[in-house]
Amino acid sequence: MTESFHDWFFEQADRPDEVGALAQSVKSDSFFPTHGGKAIFEGYFEGVSEPASAKKAFERAWEEFEGKPIAP
Repeated sequence: MTESFHDWFFEQADRPDEVGALAQSVKSDSFFPTHGGKAIFEGYFEGVSEPASAKKAFERAWEEFEGKPIAP
């Protein structure tokens, strides 16, 4: 079974970087999607009043989740 982004993302909440901070900030939000592809999660971040840095952190998290190389 493949791990969902939701589960993977919340496992990152203890990280000392922007991905961890973002995961921690949405962890208690009952509206955070539990399933779906990238578009579902992008829609969540577009629909909430998160700063642009949150969208950047989400993009980084998604790339890591998908196993893509991270640009420095």
